[in-house]
Amino acid sequence: MHTAIVIDETGSPAAIQNTVQMLSDVNTFADIIIVSSKARPDGLAQGIWISSENLVEGFSRATAMAASKRVLVVSSQLTFSLTDLSKLTAEIETCGILEHIIITPRTDTTTLEIPEITPEAIVSSLTRYDSWPLMCVATSRYSLSAISPDSIESVTELIAQSLIRSTAEGDSVRTSSVITPRISSARGAQTCAISTRARARCLRCAVDAMNVEEMYPNHNWVTFSKESAAASYHSLAALFLRFEDPASAAECLSCSEQLEESPRYFALQGLIQKAKGETLGAVANLVSSLQCYEERKTNTGDHYLSFSPGNLDALKARLAEGLDALNKRDNSRALESFSEAVFTFDSFYAEHGVTAPSRQRN
Repeated sequence: MHTAIVIDETGSPAAIQNTVQMLSDVNTFADIIIVSSKARPDGLAQGIWISSENLVEGFSRATAMAASKRVLVVSSQLTFSLTDLSKLTAEIETCGILEHIIITPRTDTTTLEIPEITPEAIVSSLTRYDSWPLMCVATSRYSLSAISPDSIESVTELIAQSLIRSTAEGDSVRTSSVITPRISSARGAQTCAISTRARARCLRCAVDAMNVEEMYPNHNWVTFSKESAAASYHSLAALFLRFEDPASAAECLSCSEQLEESPRYFALQGLIQKAKGETLGAVANLVSSLQCYEERKTNTGDHYLSFSPGNLDALKARLAEGLDALNKRDNSRALESFSEAVFTFDSFYAEHGVTAPSRQRN
């Protein structure tokens, strides 16, 4: 038997009643729990009703109350056909406790794309997707209960974190199109969106639960293990900066510090200091980064990664501007010029979605 948790994301009593009735009709669920920000509607006698202004908090309460180890989470925004839930329950009845299935929804025009949730794909998924259609998921009570609702913005984010943690522990997370419930494009975009800060928290969840070797399997771990680890932590730090989480970026950068002296370390340290408002320290680290880039440009034999500037004229111009700004004690302009020089030398920052300080001006 399973527990069904219905998330009232429409505020429509008719949608809730229709979903609960179909779940009841398949006779698979030991209990049905509805989480809503509203009071129980008149005429709905089935199911356990949890009313909470915060759906995340209500969802956590529902998970704790679940009678079964296996849980099916369903959004009231989805529209099912009469036979959909019978087909779905036939599939999930065969699943073990370590299997998690994401049901693929569709709009009138397209099937929504589900980000891949595996250790080797999670960085790419969090980088590429700001929409996570996790509106119908067969999972476990344990995996949902393992995630604290503190600071989490939405039920979608909580489910994403629980699946990330589950795959890190070796569970199977897969998608299914045995059914494709419908949702309107507008509602899907609103419900499935996760914010930049939410993606930072999901990435933090992955970093805490996974090994960097799993997250970056394509590095040359056999010959250059330390440099590969440093490169991985540099990539993570850059992504945390992109996701507006300089504290997590600093933690990743600290992990790389003892592995190798890299120009990216100094540049990222400078960008983190810039995010914290420490302009002078940021300038010093960007200068150190440029010196290190220059050294590594001519000394590549013992390193996994090599660096060469893409546009020498632009690089020289930015360096001259930075030195002129330093002479005039204009630290803000020096920071902008030296950061532009670093970005000219190495495409790594742009590839990870990090913008130079000068590009953030209005």
